Amino acid sequence: MTTSTPSPFVDRISQAFAAPVVVNPRRVGIAADWNFALAATSARYVTLAHQDDTYRPTFLQRSVDVLAASPDAVICFTGYLEIDDRGVPVVSKISRVKHLLEAVMLGQATCVSPARLRAFLSLGNPLPCSSVTFDRARLQGFTFLDAYQSNLDWDAWLRLIGLGLNVVRVPEPLVGRRHNALTETSRLIRDGVRAREDLLMFRRCWPRPLAELIAYVYRASYL
Repeated sequence: MTTSTPSPFVDRISQAFAAPVVVNPRRVGIAADWNFALAATSARYVTLAHQDDTYRPTFLQRSVDVLAASPDAVICFTGYLEIDDRGVPVVSKISRVKHLLEAVMLGQATCVSPARLRAFLSLGNPLPCSSVTFDRARLQGFTFLDAYQSNLDWDAWLRLIGLGLNVVRVPEPLVGRRHNALTETSRLIRDGVRAREDLLMFRRCWPRPLAELIAYVYRASYL
C-alpha cells in the first residue's frame, strides 16, 4: 500500500492484509502520488488500485493473460461499472455516455490500435486509471504529468498513443468504480476543474470550435 496521508485506518488495513505501507513524504498532488505508487514496487505488472474501487476475482489473470498474448502492448484496460457505497451497480448520465462510446467504438475488440484508441478518447475519457494494468518492462520511463488534477490519466493515454504504443483490453466489466459526493472526482466537478480540463483535452483532439461544442455537450453528463 502506498499513501501520502498515513493514518490509523491505513495502518489497520495494512495489518489485516499483511500489506506493507510505503509513505510518500512529498504531498504535492495526484500525479506525484501515482508516480510514487508506480515506482514503489519491483513488480512487472502494476495496477493503481484506488481506495474506493473494487475488483472482480478474475481481473488480475485476465489482464495479465491479454498482455502476455500481445507482446507489443504496454497497457491493458478492462471494462468497469459504477457502484454505490454498498457495492451495488448504479447508473449515471456520464457512465451511460462512456459505456455507449465503448460499445459503439470498441465493441468486443481485444487489441486496440493507436488510431482507434485516439478516436475513442476524442469524445471523452471512458478509460479509468484504476482499470489499467501497466507492463513496466515495456513502458520504460513512463510518468503521469502534474499539469492536470482531473485528467492526468486521459493525458497519459493520449501521450502513449502519440508514441505509437499499442494497447489491449478486456471488454468485461471487472472493476467497480465507487462514486459519491465525497470522491475526488465529485469535488473536481463541483470546483469547475473537471470542466476546464475536459475542454483542454478536447482541444487536443479537435479544432477549437468543435472542441467547444463537444465539451459543452459532455458537461451535461456530469450529474
